[in-house]
Amino acid sequence: MAYSIDAYGYPLGFKVKDGNANSSLTLNQQGREVIKVEACHLLGHQREAILTEGGGAAWRLTSDEGLHLKGTDLAPFPFGYFNAGLQADLLNRIRFYSHQFETPLTDLSIKVENEYWLLGSFVSGNGKGVANPSQIEIELNSDFSDQQMIQLVNAAMSASPSMAFLRNVLESTFSLTINGRRKLLNELMDPMVAVPKDPFLEYSAPIRPLNSVKDELEIIRKLPIKEAGEVTIAPPGSSSKIIRIIKGKGKFLDASGKTEIESWLKLPGMSHFLFVSDEGASTSAPSGLGLLSAGIAFCFITQIARYIENMKLDVDAIRLVQLIPFSISGDVNETSNIGAAEPIQTHLFLNGSLSEEMFEKLLTMSARTCYLHATAMNSLPPKMKVMHNGRELLM
Repeated sequence: MAYSIDAYGYPLGFKVKDGNANSSLTLNQQGREVIKVEACHLLGHQREAILTEGGGAAWRLTSDEGLHLKGTDLAPFPFGYFNAGLQADLLNRIRFYSHQFETPLTDLSIKVENEYWLLGSFVSGNGKGVANPSQIEIELNSDFSDQQMIQLVNAAMSASPSMAFLRNVLESTFSLTINGRRKLLNELMDPMVAVPKDPFLEYSAPIRPLNSVKDELEIIRKLPIKEAGEVTIAPPGSSSKIIRIIKGKGKFLDASGKTEIESWLKLPGMSHFLFVSDEGASTSAPSGLGLLSAGIAFCFITQIARYIENMKLDVDAIRLVQLIPFSISGDVNETSNIGAAEPIQTHLFLNGSLSEEMFEKLLTMSARTCYLHATAMNSLPPKMKVMHNGRELLM
C-alpha cells in the first residue's frame, strides 16, 4: 500500500470496530484469548496495523522509525509500543490486586527500561538481535505495611501475561506466502495451520475511524519533546554492539482504568510518544497486551524492510498476520492467578521476483535480527525495583 500514514488526515491511532464483549484478560478474569495483528508496510519505514483483541474490539495503529533509520518520525517506533504495553499491563494487575486485597493506593506510577543490541550486520548476513532483561521500577504510596505491598506486587507479577512473556522461552513459528503461494520452510518452525486471509485482501481500502469520539481518536500522540542532540544515521551493522535503550514512564489517568504511557528511544534527536491504554471495561483504547503485540509485529516488519533496503532486493508489499495467545488461570489451590503467554505465530506475505530460497532467507534473517522475537525466545525475567512511601522494598 503506497501511501503515507498521514495521507488522509487521520490520527495516529483510532478505533475501527466495537467488540461483542469485554476482554476477559483486561478484566483480570480467568480465560484464554488470541490477540491478532494484521500489519502492512507502507512508504519508507511506515507501517499500519489492525489490532483485534479477544473481545472483538479493533483499532488501526501506525508506526514509523526515527530519522536515524531514515524514517519520517511521524508515528511511534515499534519498541515504544512494546514498552508501553508492558507498563500498562502491569499497572492493570497492580490496580486489580490493590482492590482484591483491600489495600488502596494513594499513588502509583511505573518506569520501564528495555535494552536491545545488534551483533553482526544485515549486509554480511550474520546479524543477530539480542535483548537484555527489562528494568522495571514501581513507585507506590499507601497506608499499609511494606509486607502487604510486597504481597500485592508479587501477585500482580504472577498474574500478568506480559510478565510471563518476558520470563518464559517461547519458540516463535512462521509461515511464508510468496506471490500468493505458500512455501514450506526449511529452517524456521512452521505452525502447520491454515494461513489467515491476506491483509491486502481483507483491507482493500484505507481504514477509517469508527466514530468521532475524542477519546478514541487520541490514543496515540507525538509529544513536542525530543532527546537532546543531533540525529546520527544508524549503520546496517558493526563489529561491536549497536545498543538501543528504550525508556518509558506511566500512570493511571483516572479511576476507570485508563493509563497514559510516555515512551522514547534514548538517542540524540529522538521524539517522545504518548500512548493511552484502557485497562477497564470501556474499550476506548487498546489494552497493554494489545500494544505489546502491535510492537512485535511492527518490529518484525522493520527488520524485513531494513534487510530489503540494505541488500537492494526486489521485494514489495510486505504484510503479515500475527497471532499471540495470552491467558490467565488459577493456581493449583485456586488462591491466585497465573498469567501465561504462548508462542508468537507469524504469517508473512511477500511479493517479488526473488528465488524461493532467497525469500526464505529474508524471512530467516528477519526473525534472527528482530529484537522482540529475541525477547520471546529467551527467558528474561525483569529486574525489579519497588518503592513504597519513598523506601525501596526487598522483593
